[in-house]
Amino acid sequence: MKKSHSENTVGFWAKQKLDALESYLIAYQNVMLNTRFRTVFVDAFAGAGTYRVRSNDDFDWDDGLLIDQDDLEGQEEYIKGSPLRALGLERPFRSYVFIDADPVRTSLLTKLRDRYPDARMTTIEGDANTEVQKLASRFQAWDLRGVAFLDPYGAHLHWETVRALAATGKFDVIINCPIHMAINRLVKRDGEIPQNWKEQLDAFFGTREWYDVSYDTRDDLFGAGDQFKRADAAERQLSLYIDRLKGVFECVSKPSLVKGPNGLPLYYLIWASGNRRGLKIAEHILGLGDQVKVPQKRPKSR
Repeated sequence: MKKSHSENTVGFWAKQKLDALESYLIAYQNVMLNTRFRTVFVDAFAGAGTYRVRSNDDFDWDDGLLIDQDDLEGQEEYIKGSPLRALGLERPFRSYVFIDADPVRTSLLTKLRDRYPDARMTTIEGDANTEVQKLASRFQAWDLRGVAFLDPYGAHLHWETVRALAATGKFDVIINCPIHMAINRLVKRDGEIPQNWKEQLDAFFGTREWYDVSYDTRDDLFGAGDQFKRADAAERQLSLYIDRLKGVFECVSKPSLVKGPNGLPLYYLIWASGNRRGLKIAEHILGLGDQVKVPQKRPKSR
């Protein structure tokens, strides 16, 4: 039976995404080291601190969501989530904002204060789109810069949220674009899409153009046109999303495909920013795919 996103489990492919995120955050903080900028990490769909990695879709969920850091290193069935990876950086961000709609997860995130007492951390229980748009509207100080990780559980990231971050001119964003995992599944072959699905797709793309790129019309012998889904609909949807990103960000990386069981495509990781300097770094990291390696921490001087 399929597990809902309210349960803290992930597929093995999540490691590629999280390793790429951690590697970029390390590089970002290294670049910012000798600047006057105050850096902020925003995790819009934060989840909990750790996840159990599933080998398939049928398993019993273990509710031990947060485990001791020492134990974590030796247990392959657990993986550190984005909040722990960001908080554990050798050069931490000046402040952190973790957002999740689930009260259990936000409670667990709040408990991370005990492990990282020096971190300036804000945990928000609420809708990620609403909260990020609010934060972006207040992100005005000249010396603020940030990285936003937008990793929705499905087609739940709204275009207005992405646009609001771009409008600040201060954020690098890393987006999980779930074309194969969620978006293309909502685009039914026969074109008969429920109204609530249409609204969800409109919100994700910020336009109804997704329909035009996904479908074509085939005339029959009597000239009547039938709608049919294009064989390359998913690729066209991705191209549309990339084009829209390029309309609001100066720099957009090439999308990096993340694959699941049997090599099936799941989603794409995309970096976007007004920071041209970060583009080369992001494309190098994302281009490594499942070969990305998190840089080892330097030993602390005694």
